[in-house]
Amino acid sequence: MTNVILVTGATGFVGTALLPKLAIAFPDAEIIGLAHKTRAINVLESVDYRICNLTDTEQVRHLIERVKPDYVINLAAISHIPTACKNPELTWNVNLYGVLNLLNALSSINIPCTFLQVGSSDCYGQSFADNESVDENTAFMPMNPYSASKAAADLAAFSYRHKGQLKIIRARPFNHSGAGQPDDFVIPAFAKQIVNVEKGLQPPEITVGNLTAERCFLHVDDVVDAYISLLLAHQKIESGDAFNIVSDQATAIQSILDGLLKKSSLNISVLHDPEKQRPSDIPRAKGSADKLKQLTQWAPKVTIDQLLDDVLTSFRQEN
Repeated sequence: MTNVILVTGATGFVGTALLPKLAIAFPDAEIIGLAHKTRAINVLESVDYRICNLTDTEQVRHLIERVKPDYVINLAAISHIPTACKNPELTWNVNLYGVLNLLNALSSINIPCTFLQVGSSDCYGQSFADNESVDENTAFMPMNPYSASKAAADLAAFSYRHKGQLKIIRARPFNHSGAGQPDDFVIPAFAKQIVNVEKGLQPPEITVGNLTAERCFLHVDDVVDAYISLLLAHQKIESGDAFNIVSDQATAIQSILDGLLKKSSLNISVLHDPEKQRPSDIPRAKGSADKLKQLTQWAPKVTIDQLLDDVLTSFRQEN
């Protein structure tokens, strides 16, 4: 029997990186990619793209009843923190109630299904200040609407671990980037400004926010490899279990900026912009992926240097 894999947020940054690899890892599966009606669909021949508003309970119920997925990877989210802060109601509707709509629909049809809830390391929030490195047992202490809604969704998914025939797996990825990430995230924000200078679209200067913060950056390809590894290992995972997806090395934002600037032949000035300073920013966010590595032998393959190259190249190739 052909497995059906349903991916929400399929046309987003991570979704477009995941789908080609998913088709390779599950060559005989039917892959269905969900997009919100306001998003353009990026056509990949091996994927059946469909439109669904996850905040619409009836739409979700009808979709799940028709599709009857064996696996669900829930990537759909309002993930940009400033956007989440400006529109908390939408953020909670998508990040929590969209998840609940999926879980309720899946549990009601009562067929075996592995549900991968993609959360966020941002859920640990203030706990980063109290721990050298967080693991999956570290308390959630979210500090903004995005992280609070993702923490609630993580806990909600756990509460469904024994409902129907659901197998719940909770993934908690740390910072990740790559070609195609919107430029309102830090690495593409720097890269786009540098490329704009190279193309003569702005003066030889870029504006930045907090450069002292340290984050454990991963390439998006390593993150989607982790998601696939968890699906492949689902039979060995206890329903409700959680896994950090994180690199071993915390890198200062200053180092990221320096690395990008070194890849340009131009002399570019750096100007600090107080408006880009996030009030609740935490100095250092480091975590352990030991649990994931022991279960799946997953390990990051892409270096920070290659990550920066990929992001810069993507902007340089734009018309």
